[in-house]
Amino acid sequence: MPDQPTEHGVLVALHGNFASGAWWSDLMAHPPVGWRVLAPDLPGFAGSPHEGEPSIASYAAWLRDWLSACLHAQQKRPVLLGHSLGGAVALEFAARWPAELRGLVLAASAPLGGLVTPEENYPVLEMMRGNPALLEMSLGALFPSGRPANFDRLVHDAGRMNTAHYSGNARALAAWKIDPGTLAGLPVLVLGGELDRLISPEMVQTQAAALGGAATIVEGRGHGFPQEDPLTFLHHLQPFLDHLPNER
Repeated sequence: MPDQPTEHGVLVALHGNFASGAWWSDLMAHPPVGWRVLAPDLPGFAGSPHEGEPSIASYAAWLRDWLSACLHAQQKRPVLLGHSLGGAVALEFAARWPAELRGLVLAASAPLGGLVTPEENYPVLEMMRGNPALLEMSLGALFPSGRPANFDRLVHDAGRMNTAHYSGNARALAAWKIDPGTLAGLPVLVLGGELDRLISPEMVQTQAAALGGAATIVEGRGHGFPQEDPLTFLHHLQPFLDHLPNER
């Protein structure tokens, strides 16, 4: 029998707002060499259960319990990959439990000081409830170079988000922030999209500098650059994972 490939680690991919684990379907189908990819639906997304007010802290606490259930027997420390709101969840987790992670990948992540949505935009967020056409238009704008093959699934999952999340997640991101000093010593890869109008390249570069590194900006891609161009995303991701310190 041929030798089985060695598994170097587990990469847990966290989606953003109005999203689901399906955003990482390409990454799961073609994972980094030697890595297993897990992509949960965060609480209240894509029909998953959720109680209480949306908050970044509650999502991070849920993630810790979920990881404990998934990885306890293996006793492996994962790498967290967070996109947009998922980046805030990954950062919150890393700030609270840094010893439980091997590294952190931030893809168009919410800024360290939170992300404020202008008040005039909240009625638009609420209008998306039960409005597939508006959801499709809003999500489509995140992929300026081309929609991913499973775009219809992404729109469907967005429409199944908990009703409290439409404004609640924006409020949660505005109220959230972390001290970058809490992440000292944790390997971090910071990436953004050149055409991203939500998390601009300047915001990504500021975040990377605060974390003591430099950002990688993917040319010609938008907020959904990991889905617009999964091969280029993997090209940047693989070397970072390859050079992480071995498990203790």
